[in-house]
Amino acid sequence: MKHEAEQELLKTLNGQLSELPAVAKTMVQQYQMSAIVLSVLCGVLFIAALIGTIWLSIFFFRKHRDHHDSYDFVSGMAAMFGGTISVCLLTALCLNIIHACAPIASIIKDLLN
Repeated sequence: MKHEAEQELLKTLNGQLSELPAVAKTMVQQYQMSAIVLSVLCGVLFIAALIGTIWLSIFFFRKHRDHHDSYDFVSGMAAMFGGTISVCLLTALCLNIIHACAPIASIIKDLLN
């Protein structure tokens, strides 16, 4: 069924069909919904990682200020690690939003790769 839907989608894009068949519409909608769900998931994880990074950095910075230990290194490492995770999640969020906004182009790109 998936192969048939892909062929109908390609025929529509080549101009052989005037309207997208129901099977291909369902495939596009499912692809778009999966991209939306992944966008929401990446957004939630991004916000959680950002809040966790800020909280840990402040926590270790205050601990360093109060006890004069080597928590400044731990604070810096928490900020670097959390910042890296946040950038990766933000990139994944942006890519999934792009796939959700242009599902047919994303499907064609996936088919050709």
